[in-house]
Amino acid sequence: MSFEDKIIANSTIKQSKLMRAAIIASKKPDTGITIENKSAFFVIRDCADIAQQYLALLCYGSYSDPLTKLKGVFTEKEIIDFVARSQDDSNANIRHLLYVIFTDIARKEGLYNSVIPNEPIVMEYTEDVEDIYGDYEYAVAPDPVEVQPIGVMPLVDIDITDGKSVIDKLIDVFGATREVG
Repeated sequence: MSFEDKIIANSTIKQSKLMRAAIIASKKPDTGITIENKSAFFVIRDCADIAQQYLALLCYGSYSDPLTKLKGVFTEKEIIDFVARSQDDSNANIRHLLYVIFTDIARKEGLYNSVIPNEPIVMEYTEDVEDIYGDYEYAVAPDPVEVQPIGVMPLVDIDITDGKSVIDKLIDVFGATREVG
């Protein structure tokens, strides 16, 4: 089982049971239904793909105290594999999960700095030339939405790009066990 699989398996939210269905819907979005609108096919497929990539992050966020609740759940091998996969540019979802975990570690260890970015973050909505979801009856936001900065930025006492330091920290925080071969 992977690091993410264990986060999902130990979660109590109803969505934690979604992975099997997401895998099926990703491969064959019309499983069990008749699709009358071509856009629905793409909505189902792409939602299933997103569920597969981000279900672990959703489940991790559902824990009231994930660092405590997941203590002793992982093996060193699973943590090493997780950190290695987070370094691959094609695994942004895994890197997001790693960053959230380290934000929780910083919060728990009291490593905060009250720095507020000067400029607010603005999310631009643009319409694609070919909108495969266009007929699914939704409206695109007409204007950019201003997002207020959080205001508290965590500082971590290790370099998040240093794989060995990240692995050591996660092994320590989660009390990872060594697999006996």
